[in-house]
Amino acid sequence: MNKMAAGMTVCGLTLRLVVFSAAIFIVSLFLGCKTVPKSSHVQEEPKAEEVEEPVYVPLELEEVDPLALLGNDFSIYTFIPAGKHKDLTVALLMEEIENLAEADAKLIAKRIDGLYFGLGTVSDRSRLEAVASGYIPTIGVKTTFTKKSGWIQTEYKAVSNEKALKLRYPNEFTYYSHDECLYDLCFFTQQIFGIAQDLSPVMEKYAIRPEPEDTMYNKWISQESDDILFYITRPGQYLRTLIGASITSDTDYSYGRIIQVKDENYSMTINIHVKDEESVDSLKSSIKLAFGLMDVSLTQPEKNMLRISGIDVSQAQVVNLFTRDPITGKHYRVQGDEVIEEAR
Repeated sequence: MNKMAAGMTVCGLTLRLVVFSAAIFIVSLFLGCKTVPKSSHVQEEPKAEEVEEPVYVPLELEEVDPLALLGNDFSIYTFIPAGKHKDLTVALLMEEIENLAEADAKLIAKRIDGLYFGLGTVSDRSRLEAVASGYIPTIGVKTTFTKKSGWIQTEYKAVSNEKALKLRYPNEFTYYSHDECLYDLCFFTQQIFGIAQDLSPVMEKYAIRPEPEDTMYNKWISQESDDILFYITRPGQYLRTLIGASITSDTDYSYGRIIQVKDENYSMTINIHVKDEESVDSLKSSIKLAFGLMDVSLTQPEKNMLRISGIDVSQAQVVNLFTRDPITGKHYRVQGDEVIEEAR
């Protein structure tokens, strides 16, 4: 509904309320002045009807925060300001949605402002949930995800909860799946859609419209930025991927940003937090060995934190960092001098 139509609707409702209130006032005035006839019989007062407490339903629900729809057990959380990184967004969409044509990927990417996603858990390193905000016209969805192209529409009804149902929050959704695509898609509204292997947790959350959890990773990736922001809750194997060397220090989280320098060339900064302050020197040595003569900057902004700046990465490397092989994907953590594969 556009603003003009919404305004006309509100004005119309207001006018009807004014007329209705005036009518009630006039009726009350006449009833108050009416003489009650004498009678030998005592009249019983009419019983007041039980009126159900009205439920406030806003004309337009405020859109759900994308971060509130992601699970809380991912290894990596990422925000990509898609409006500033169209080519990268197209590459990611095509990597994750196998049957999505490049032309369609470009059409969708053009409409996305922000892309938030969680990647990898202890039990499944390839697991991904992504939520995008922007504006995707309904007609665009219907012409892209067609039955002719192999896409199947499935209806889903979320369990929701008593409060959400009372407030009439939407809990019935349509999602799209494809036999040759690992991920399903759900366009909740024209402003927000989700991608995941299993969309049911995302749809259940959308039905109750929660607020994002107060976590370090949400605080970091919810910043307004033109850069790609990422937060790693289980650094282990990911640090090996990022810097190309085994890390023997016991790291508990990392975070950073990726800046587009030119075209498909990017520069990455990563902060690595070490649990044990005594292990910082060991981590420094590993980083220096990994980067050798490369032109990177290594600083120590805090006693338990090291920062590597100026790491040159390509668009292909960025895509690889945020995607995982569903068959061979595993998660590791580093403890002491050992690299331990975590139980699935």
